[in-house]
Amino acid sequence: MSRNVKVVLNRKNVSRQLLHNRQLLDDVQEQVEGMAQVHPSIKVYRNEDGERGNVVATIPMQVERKHRGLMKDMLGKVRI
Repeated sequence: MSRNVKVVLNRKNVSRQLLHNRQLLDDVQEQVEGMAQVHPSIKVYRNEDGERGNVVATIPMQVERKHRGLMKDMLGKVRI
């Protein structure tokens, strides 16, 4: 017999444990920087503000058009 389960996440705890987790952000940044080496115009930086931290990758639109889906592929390969 199966039952429905309701999972409730505490937003403040999730933010603190995931979005401010230095080790997790270091790992994601390392992965993205490694993949970004395929083109010199891809820039990777870390954005850590008061509410959350994240890794940002940017690419000029003309490069993304030429290499259709490059950023999507890169970000899809990031493993946590």
